[in-house]
Amino acid sequence: MTSLTTVSDVSHMDMDVEYVYFEFAIKNCEISTNVKKILMTTIDLTYEIALSSLRKVNEFRKKEQSVIECLDLVTTEAKHKTDIIKYAQSENIRTISWPLQDLYSAEYDLGLIVAFGHLIKEDLLNKFPLGMVNVHPSLLPRWRGAAPIIHTLLHGDSISGVTLMKIKADIFDVGEIISQVKVPVSSDIRLPELTEELSEIGADMLVDCIRTLPMSLINTRPQSSLGVTYAKKINKSISEVRWSQMTAAEVYNLYRAIYGLFPLTTKFQGKQMKLFDAFIHNPDNVELKNKPIGTVEYCDSTKAIRILCKDLRYIYFRSLRIVGKRQISALDFYNGYIKNVSLEKRDLIVFRNQ
Repeated sequence: MTSLTTVSDVSHMDMDVEYVYFEFAIKNCEISTNVKKILMTTIDLTYEIALSSLRKVNEFRKKEQSVIECLDLVTTEAKHKTDIIKYAQSENIRTISWPLQDLYSAEYDLGLIVAFGHLIKEDLLNKFPLGMVNVHPSLLPRWRGAAPIIHTLLHGDSISGVTLMKIKADIFDVGEIISQVKVPVSSDIRLPELTEELSEIGADMLVDCIRTLPMSLINTRPQSSLGVTYAKKINKSISEVRWSQMTAAEVYNLYRAIYGLFPLTTKFQGKQMKLFDAFIHNPDNVELKNKPIGTVEYCDSTKAIRILCKDLRYIYFRSLRIVGKRQISALDFYNGYIKNVSLEKRDLIVFRNQ
């Protein structure tokens, strides 16, 4: 039978947003061979991946009691009780504090990691006879790093996926690949939806890996040295739209990539403004008449404000908010800020770069 330990953490990272991290450990895991113990460590920039993995591994533990004897949750300091901790408590999952300073060699057979924000040192890795496995929400080696889903959307990738890999000590996201699942990325999908989809896939992959131990760890392959990209952490400044430097598609991809984290921001008449409910309307069928980049107009057919981008295409927003005031519809914005401006001066109404 198997015992599983998990880690959960909420911390403020460069994005000024709280993220959840957790680590699992499984021990006393009896598969078809003499595998006895598994430690699973999982952490994510958004807690959905961590929580999905915890839930599915725990469901597998309860269904296949001969495989996993117990499941524990490793936690770091949190300012408040997270959904992961609440779930663990509701399922009587024991919590253990990170770092695992008192862990002894072979206490767990295998470590499982999902979006864990700490490097695994060699001395810790060596305590697991089968090593450690990581769930990463991209098709490695593309988008190694802290924010793979954000960068997938930011760069307009049409294909994403999930990678299960073996952890290599003292370096992130370079381990041998156990399995990968490709996922098509819709041109309109946003960060929360894609995160949820990849979370469910990653959790299923993790359970399959546990179910088929130790064979699942034998037929691994090294990552390619080609196509390596890095998904660095983001912060709030990324939300500032640079109209003269960004195409309409790039602005829309930015909107999708940070949706639920930060709204897009710009300046209007010297005031900070936030932009909501973005979309691209094809075709525009608009006479440009040498309008400056950043020109803002109201489009009656879409009931939206449209803004001219670098590629002379428009991006549309259904609502806006000047900082310090309430969020208003595009029509209300038009009535309050554009309608009463004479036609010859309307081309001077532009959104400025930050």
